[in-house]
Amino acid sequence: MVLTLPESPPSLARDGDRHTHIGIRLQFRSANQWERFEALGWNNVGFNFFHALDLPDQLELKRGLTRFDGQVVWRNRNTSDEVLLESLVNALIYKRASEMGSGSGLQIRLLKLIRVSAMVNEKRKILASLGLDIPDEQLNDMLERKRLENPMYHYGVKVESEAWSGVVKNALSISSVVVSLEKWSSALARENL
Repeated sequence: MVLTLPESPPSLARDGDRHTHIGIRLQFRSANQWERFEALGWNNVGFNFFHALDLPDQLELKRGLTRFDGQVVWRNRNTSDEVLLESLVNALIYKRASEMGSGSGLQIRLLKLIRVSAMVNEKRKILASLGLDIPDEQLNDMLERKRLENPMYHYGVKVESEAWSGVVKNALSISSVVVSLEKWSSALARENL
């Protein structure tokens, strides 16, 4: 099966490393109160997170005493199993793409594939061809866990701020041991294949 995706210029938000080994605890202002949440899939240009509220496009954010603004650039409402399943399959594709050499043609095509809506069955076939054939019952178990852990909305936030860059740098330095262990573990796994 050949899947052609539209060409688009590379973007650090899409192609840059996203860190999922730890979350970054942040707060956003909502009705003059600060609401806590955890930034996931973060990098120097932003992050994503889940929350039960339907939020505005502009967010006032903070970590400790450090304040900065963020722009919601995408949102998904996780109200159906189809949306949750697509999100789960896209996360698996992203994980597989992250394991490939940076900038390889296949990695770039997989990252673009994540942005294509629907096509869950086709995406599962591609995952299977990459050595990740997940049986239906295992996928249903994963879906049930995702349904329980994720509130209603999934947001993508872009941040252009030196303050955010400082938060990311600090999180990376604190978590460098976790990153080293992940790389070591991945290297051992490849050797044992």
